[in-house]
Amino acid sequence: MSGAFHHAAIALAQTTGFSREERQVVLDLLKGVTLRGGAVDDLYAAVLRQLGARDFRWPEFDRWQAFFAEGWKFPPLWDELKKIPALRAAPHIRDSYREQKLYLLLHWLQSLETTRAHTRAALARYAKRGIRAEIARQGNGAPCPVCDPLNHHEVKDGLRDLPPFHPGCRCLVLAIPEAGGVAPGRKRRPLHRIEKQAGSSAG
Repeated sequence: MSGAFHHAAIALAQTTGFSREERQVVLDLLKGVTLRGGAVDDLYAAVLRQLGARDFRWPEFDRWQAFFAEGWKFPPLWDELKKIPALRAAPHIRDSYREQKLYLLLHWLQSLETTRAHTRAALARYAKRGIRAEIARQGNGAPCPVCDPLNHHEVKDGLRDLPPFHPGCRCLVLAIPEAGGVAPGRKRRPLHRIEKQAGSSAG
């Protein structure tokens, strides 16, 4: 994991609505929580205590929200973000939406650092031992139009795109068990570079 949290810093810099000092507060909290092994819930609580919830612009969110809304298929963590509240919506509805959007942003920032770092480390270990690896979608069974087609696809050398594939993504890269054959529905074709219809993600 980058000591400077480079990927998270780039993604956070693409938002508007946070001052430079506030972005540094978020990054410092992210570093502290992550290095302690804390979860995104801990980071979210810490950010709310220090900065509070607020409106902010996040182009990455806007692209994916439009993409998911087009087919009305939203992955986990987007349940409360399916429809942008109208300006005349009740304050508690707008507040809930704003807070969930902040939670998603913090989940994205932490995932850019932790998930990808763990994935690269795991792939290096697997390569030394001659073990193959695959994308493994995590979640509660809710469909995801981005990750569902990638589930159980083998990861090949030189892959540039690694989880998370989108904000809220919970995919991991796991070793392929060699014993017992191929499970029903499991695909073994290689995972090629992902064509993100909603635009390229940060990191």
